[in-house]
Amino acid sequence: MKDREQPTSVAGRSRPVAVTRIGGKRFVEFVIAGTYFLRKYRAIVNDLNVFPVPDGDTGTNMFLTVRAAMIEARRCRTEKLSAVAAAAAQGSLMGARGNSGVIISQMFRGFAHAVRHREAIETLDLAIAMNDAVQAARHALLKPVEGTILSVAAAAAAAAFKAAVQESDFLTVLHAMVDAANEALEKTPEQLPVLKEAKVVDAGGQGFVYFLEGSLRMLPGRAPYTTAFPRRPVRRTTFTARQKVEQHRFCTEFVLTSARIPDHALRTMLAEHGDSLIVAGGDGALRVHIHTDYPSKVMDLAREYGDVSKSKVDNMEEQHNVLVVDRESKPRGIVCVVPGDGFAKICKELGADVTVLGGATMNPSVKDLLVAVNKVLAPVVYLFPNDKNVIAAAREVQPLTDRRVVVVPTRSVPEGIAALFGLLNQPPDVDVEQSADALLGDSTLAASGSIFRAGRDATVFGVRVGNGELMGALEGRNGAGDRIIKGVDAEAIAAAMVAESGARDASLITLYYGSARKLKEADHVAEALRQAYPNTAVEVYYGGQSSSDYVISIER
Repeated sequence: MKDREQPTSVAGRSRPVAVTRIGGKRFVEFVIAGTYFLRKYRAIVNDLNVFPVPDGDTGTNMFLTVRAAMIEARRCRTEKLSAVAAAAAQGSLMGARGNSGVIISQMFRGFAHAVRHREAIETLDLAIAMNDAVQAARHALLKPVEGTILSVAAAAAAAAFKAAVQESDFLTVLHAMVDAANEALEKTPEQLPVLKEAKVVDAGGQGFVYFLEGSLRMLPGRAPYTTAFPRRPVRRTTFTARQKVEQHRFCTEFVLTSARIPDHALRTMLAEHGDSLIVAGGDGALRVHIHTDYPSKVMDLAREYGDVSKSKVDNMEEQHNVLVVDRESKPRGIVCVVPGDGFAKICKELGADVTVLGGATMNPSVKDLLVAVNKVLAPVVYLFPNDKNVIAAAREVQPLTDRRVVVVPTRSVPEGIAALFGLLNQPPDVDVEQSADALLGDSTLAASGSIFRAGRDATVFGVRVGNGELMGALEGRNGAGDRIIKGVDAEAIAAAMVAESGARDASLITLYYGSARKLKEADHVAEALRQAYPNTAVEVYYGGQSSSDYVISIER
């Protein structure tokens, strides 16, 4: 790959130290890096999605699956690899979405089983664990198909064996795995005729490559999320009206807990009721994915052997029609108020249909919100005001439209983004009144705020500030009031905001820089946060807001 950075020695800088052992902490860092690379490029994966059905959500499903693994792995604060890998496997199983997502979850499970007695591993152990991961994924499928993520993952595992025999550095082995995975990915159109017809590579395989590539970029001394641009141009014309979903229209997923039936027996029992069947998991919890015309019947059959939870049913025929045929209405839509173009892009990647520019100093009118709601092709519209001063206007929209408007009273854009992640994991038929409260109650957001310059001399929340003085505003949560944070510069203010939030053990800090700041400046602030909180992952994104230099989000 031409855009991949190799660890090199240059004048004044030494070659990065080789990584020869991976324990729990390093494993988490690799998962974080892979997750954020997949997050960044999941739209590309969605565009490639033609197999097994052209429903356009493979990238999103894979990202949400690995994100669930990442969250659970972060919570397991130990150097013991076996414990962290087991946590990641459980998280991915419970958060798995879609065909490729369930396959990925089974790979995590196979990896965890291979390292179940290990506190740390070396490169040859990684090769063995990768092979076990691929075999676990194959075992979960009723009819494994070549030319998919399985072929790509198998090529990566084989390359790991070949490289690990002579190489003790994980980064070198990962380079070999990514190269082999890319070669296998390029061959997928020759293995699956539907890919060749659409002139694309396999979407699941591409997602797996992006995850590996992100992990490779987690070089020593570098932020895990640091990435380059995609290696291939974005494709927007994958779907055609000739690709139809006529049989087994419903993508049905659920978890069977307290299972009184082994995975292979459940797989055999459900096989006659659909296709694309995957039964993954074990130890009393089985994740089921099947395309069927009878979702209720399938879940009723499973209930005879345990408790069905986390069920989700998507009409793939409608999904396809929305994408390429006649833009039919979908069950629910999303409108987000955002303070900048960067936030607009982020919210749309998370499922927003329409964004409205607004927020501090530029609150949108009721008419602005009404026009946005009426643009959505859905009977139910979730409206995220993302500013406490917009909530009242948002609540005036319902009497003016025939849509069902569900106002999620988000007071800031970080709170809105956290709630959007929650909405992605809710089934479309959830009770909408309970849904709005749950989206905020279940959020992992611990605190949020902004760093900006005062517009005049004033006393704010008991703190005296001068015109043009840089300061931070930390929004109150859980009964605490808003606070003003002062410091010598943005780096000191950001670190103090985390300390004042009471979330010193935060798992993730996200910094969104505004239109007046540059990425280089934001990176300086992010590096100060990493120095102050070395056990916390720190991300940087462009928000584009004009009202502040930085918006900061702190998650547990």
